[in-house]
Amino acid sequence: MRKLISIALVLVMVFSVAAISCSALVSPKADNYYSVSTESEGKGTATADKNKVDKDGDEIITLTATENGGYFTKWIMTGDYEIIEGDEYSPVFVIKAKADVTAVASFSILKDELSIIIDVLGDGSVDADHATVKKNSDGTVTLVAVEKTKKFVEWILACEYEIIEGSLTTKTLTIKPLTDIHVTAVFGEENVPASSGDNAGDSSTSPKTGDASMMIIAMIMMAMFVGGFAVKKIKE
Repeated sequence: MRKLISIALVLVMVFSVAAISCSALVSPKADNYYSVSTESEGKGTATADKNKVDKDGDEIITLTATENGGYFTKWIMTGDYEIIEGDEYSPVFVIKAKADVTAVASFSILKDELSIIIDVLGDGSVDADHATVKKNSDGTVTLVAVEKTKKFVEWILACEYEIIEGSLTTKTLTIKPLTDIHVTAVFGEENVPASSGDNAGDSSTSPKTGDASMMIIAMIMMAMFVGGFAVKKIKE
């Protein structure tokens, strides 16, 4: 009887270990994935096309903010991620998770004006003739990149707009905003100011100084000639 009980216990242990092993093989561990969660603040909704992605994969996540009585302003992000397309001010924002990510879409009350938010990368600045334009109007904004020690490279604009004049690589750009616009002016290479002229301000090469030098040399040569002539006459 004891022998049968012992055999039964051994069989139970064997089956238990086998069941645990099979469960581990069938069900992937939770830490093999990064979780993706979305929330919203204000009148609107936030969605993601995936709620988890494989840590070792190359899956991208598309976040979408949908207005519903509010006006989308930006994404408030927590967690580590790589930007694939757009930025925190884009209603559609594509990222690649490098950790668990929470994306909160922030919505404000509906308003009559669109805002122009300006940032600068590098040593330069931006002049804009307007900070806001009336929504659903033909209002335009002219942006001018002002170089300092770095040369202007390009404009990066997030959200929706139409280019009226110029391009993303010209210092002056006129746009018609269709939503709030996030503008970034990028400055890169060293900017060496052009000189006003070769050797400008160098008195040693100015025309007046050159003329005086030639005059002095001519007077010395004339004095040497006259002196030599006088000595010759004295000897005679």
